[in-house]
Amino acid sequence: MIRRIFISTSNFTKFSTKHASIECTQIFKHICQPCLKEVGNFKSLTTKSFHNANFTDFLDLKCKRNGHIFQNWFHSSSRQRMPLPPVLVLLIKPLAKIGAAVTGRSVRLWFRRLSPEQKSRITSNIKRRWYIFAGCGAALVGGSILFYVSHLEETPVTGRQRFIIFTQEQINKISDSEAKMIEEVYQEKYYTKTDAPYLRVLHVAKRLVEANPELQPFDKWTINVVKDPLVNAFVLPNGHMFVFDGILQLANTQDQLAIILGHEMAHNVLGHGIEELSYGRILDVFIISCIAALWFVIPIDSIAVISHWLSGKVIQITTKLPHSRQMEKEADKVGLKFASRACYDVREGSVLWQKMDYNQKLLENNLEGKLPEWIQTHPDSLKRARHLDFLLPQAEEWRKEMKCPALPDKDPRDCFKIISQDIENALLASKTGQNLNKVPQKSSIFHK
Repeated sequence: MIRRIFISTSNFTKFSTKHASIECTQIFKHICQPCLKEVGNFKSLTTKSFHNANFTDFLDLKCKRNGHIFQNWFHSSSRQRMPLPPVLVLLIKPLAKIGAAVTGRSVRLWFRRLSPEQKSRITSNIKRRWYIFAGCGAALVGGSILFYVSHLEETPVTGRQRFIIFTQEQINKISDSEAKMIEEVYQEKYYTKTDAPYLRVLHVAKRLVEANPELQPFDKWTINVVKDPLVNAFVLPNGHMFVFDGILQLANTQDQLAIILGHEMAHNVLGHGIEELSYGRILDVFIISCIAALWFVIPIDSIAVISHWLSGKVIQITTKLPHSRQMEKEADKVGLKFASRACYDVREGSVLWQKMDYNQKLLENNLEGKLPEWIQTHPDSLKRARHLDFLLPQAEEWRKEMKCPALPDKDPRDCFKIISQDIENALLASKTGQNLNKVPQKSSIFHK
């Protein structure tokens, strides 16, 4: 996969989405009516399901207290994986792993069938010529280290060292192929260049590019806005940007949309697509070696199968997933820099990720049952919100460099803080079957 997805639950554990019995329209009507003069066009979140066992139907909640807007409740999509060329993903990698297992097992069975004299002769030869095997091993290790070091490159913007084995030309060919496949899937669902959603994305993207030399020139970006309720956005390494209706409704302000686009464009500038492919290839070599060794050493096939599966998960949890979360955190920071230099109100980033946290709770129909971060491809949403808040002083410096006007006195995070406790009360009431009309509201600001 060569694109980084903005929204994700987990790449390791796929939980089944039970379209839960949360009457969200009732919940939000109960919470927001005391502070709203009108709530428009409530839609049920429990009746419509979209592909990948995800669903999105948004409520237009206009929270006009303190001049803020809290709009469009949402559900996030799981990490979507558009296929790479079939030979690359669907054939070579699985066959290599199967081949490693078969080879390891075959060598083990061959060695088992040998007579004691033959086994003794082989072990004696190995001991007598140990220096040959040691030399081959040392050459292999040394060559691997040399290959790794010679393919280290500096990440743009941040200066982090990372392993890269693909060229930009190769990655562009792959992403061109992926872009064509995506376009075929959504060929009837694109907004035209005169439609409001397209113009909204275009305006934010242009402003980001104009303020950040790393994103220039603008014509390297191709904007595609898709009429689909999927809550997602991503940018391919070739600059093709795909933004879905769902994410536009989630990001109900231009500032929040700037955080999203800045994050995705940061993935592109930082070369995270090519880095992820390169990192995946070196991990595959290690995994295949482990598989062959396991099937050779473990004498019982059933135990070897379990060890094979378990080793893959352990490697994924300890290497691939932390690396993915590191890239997401890096893109969050660089994306915040892009949005700051474009003079957007970057405090909206914290609001965005707090909303995402509630989205996960709605998706799982569980206030406390979120998946632990260590089995997810993306950092925890609340941690991301706190991280962006932590970076706000630095973001203010970036804004000053561009001579941006001062941020408004009214903090866009206030509205969310006000209603968050009542949202939790209402969700808990729905989960336990209580009457929503009797749920206490602690914040007097909800009352007229």
